[in-house]
Amino acid sequence: MTSLLEVFPLPVLIGWLVAFAVFLTTALGLRHLIGREVVRRRAGAPLTAGATPSLDIPVDDTDGDSALVRRLAQSTSWLAPSDRTVLTQLRRQLMQAGYFSPLAVPGYYAARIVLALALPAVVMIVFALLPISVPIALTVIVAAWAAVAGLIVPSVSLDIRKAQMRTVYRNAFPDFIDLLVVCIEAGQSLQGALDRVSREVATYSPALSANLRIASLEVRAGIRLSDAISNLYTRVGIEEVKSLGLLLKQSEDLGTSIATSLRVFSDEMRDKRLMRAETKAHALPVKMTLPLGFFIFPVILMVIMLPVIIRIKNSFV
Repeated sequence: MTSLLEVFPLPVLIGWLVAFAVFLTTALGLRHLIGREVVRRRAGAPLTAGATPSLDIPVDDTDGDSALVRRLAQSTSWLAPSDRTVLTQLRRQLMQAGYFSPLAVPGYYAARIVLALALPAVVMIVFALLPISVPIALTVIVAAWAAVAGLIVPSVSLDIRKAQMRTVYRNAFPDFIDLLVVCIEAGQSLQGALDRVSREVATYSPALSANLRIASLEVRAGIRLSDAISNLYTRVGIEEVKSLGLLLKQSEDLGTSIATSLRVFSDEMRDKRLMRAETKAHALPVKMTLPLGFFIFPVILMVIMLPVIIRIKNSFV
């Protein structure tokens, strides 16, 4: 059977890879320059009577980094899905993973495309460099599986990141409730306490602090506190935030003390955190069985049986 290197020489494979990289870079650069020129032309055009201003992203020369991010988001917006439902769900998942940048959605799809194209190219080059002849059918099959893996890896990485962030949020949430209770008992309003705690939490949980800061800004903008907590639950994705929103709504409807309710809620959150730690501690012996059986037990058996084997061998000499 013919190998891939016999059908396509190594310089041809490398040339294809370089040509694809140059084409992709040129296409993205041209799209960025065209979008930048359109924004500059619209920003500099005078407004006629009765005309409405353009809703495009403005160019802010005083904030170069923010303007660059906005231009990059505009130039890579074609990578985002057109279906609004899929786009909303993906944005929610990215926010739960801690990615709030406007480039998060295009970056996610760009990563899938790049990996789906780069991994098969790497597989083909590696097989071509092997000293043995690899059948071209096997090379095509492995390259196809590499392309599928390139499409799956970003999704799996996103799920792992979401699980890690949820663990971080759950561990920091009881301390956030304690600080909220202290601020409310000191005489601050719930909105002021939320704004204060959002800055204090940054010392041990920057991710939770960022989400709380967004909720505080939403309340300042005129959104009801219950809606801000609901949006916080959408960004964080843990049930504790949903329970907090229900608690605040019930306290407001029934007229009970918010500080007392939050203190009871904080005790429950700490009990749940302790129960999660105890569950992990109880599962540790089961998890240690596999490494003990495969790594430690053979060594112990060898140390015990080696002197016996040596004595038996010497007795027959």
